[in-house]
Amino acid sequence: MTGRQRGVERALAQIDGWIVESGVTAAAAAVWHRGDVVAERYAGDVRLGKPVDAGTLFSLASVTKPVTAAVAMSLVDEGLIGLDEPVTRFVPEFARTTGDEPGPFDAGRRLIGLRQLLSHTSGLPEDLPPGRLPSRGMPDLSAITDALTGQPLAYEPGTQLIYSNAGFALLGRVVERITGNDPWEEARDRILDPLGLTDIVARPDEAAVYRIPAVSDARNAGTAHEGYNSAYSRGLAMPWAGLVGSAPNLARFAGSFLSGASPLSRTTRSMMTADQAGGVTGGVQSMRVTWEPAHWGFGWEVKGAKRRHWTGELTSPATFCHFGATGTLLWADPAHDLALAVFGNRMTTHLWPFVPAARWARLSNALVAAVDR
Repeated sequence: MTGRQRGVERALAQIDGWIVESGVTAAAAAVWHRGDVVAERYAGDVRLGKPVDAGTLFSLASVTKPVTAAVAMSLVDEGLIGLDEPVTRFVPEFARTTGDEPGPFDAGRRLIGLRQLLSHTSGLPEDLPPGRLPSRGMPDLSAITDALTGQPLAYEPGTQLIYSNAGFALLGRVVERITGNDPWEEARDRILDPLGLTDIVARPDEAAVYRIPAVSDARNAGTAHEGYNSAYSRGLAMPWAGLVGSAPNLARFAGSFLSGASPLSRTTRSMMTADQAGGVTGGVQSMRVTWEPAHWGFGWEVKGAKRRHWTGELTSPATFCHFGATGTLLWADPAHDLALAVFGNRMTTHLWPFVPAARWARLSNALVAAVDR
């Protein structure tokens, strides 16, 4: 074993301690470097008597978004929609708010295209206000999408970056209207199957559910509508948070943007992984994080000049990434030809990847240092 290999193994071994320290009961990490997955580490149990392994599927939460974005951009590659073409041509009902009086910025709804949706600059809010569409009623995906996308715009499109689940709900509907198919069928045909990624799954069947560790501290625990863990939640397959997947498969997905293995064009990959927000201020309201400027690509967050970042201090400004509220982090760094998928199974509302230790950042720093030697 080389010194580099030993360094990578030591870095990934940090996840062993997470099982004891952080309330995480299942963790996985996979490293892609220069064309392939070169290291993996697994800790904890899926359930009693079943250890985490390469086939364990984690609830990805918002790590779903780069996959949705890739599907949308494949439509651009095919000439089925333009980046600046108004999405109201395909979803005409988006021109109107639903159940609310139009806000001061809603005249801009007819100008919103994929460019704004993918970079979180559309003006759509992050999520629904509390109590707007209670999950105890178990609404279907169509009703949730209607409610999310029918909200008044929070600001003039293109003037701020506000991370938005509503924008990705609309993207899912755009894909459906253009293709006539379920967005995840399109994801399988356009992105996942060409890359051989069989362990990135929407609406997992019974056999796949057995491979998924329960997410700790999910909302509505113990109910039929429990977040992420219930059959209802998994069946929604939300375009903004609905996939499950294995660490090696997600590391390969991120790495495909570096290697050129992606079925997307080179230009499309470059646009997705470079800043598209145009220097505006903004951030993730639910995390109480604001950046000035806020760097974001199409689907992928771009690190840029951000400090105290979840990908650490040693990853380059060109690093693109996404994390999910279920304890999932995926990043790729073009400067080091390196990608990392590191997954846990506890909600980040408890801040376990950030405090009392910067667990994601420390692991990322150690990994970059190991491959940089």
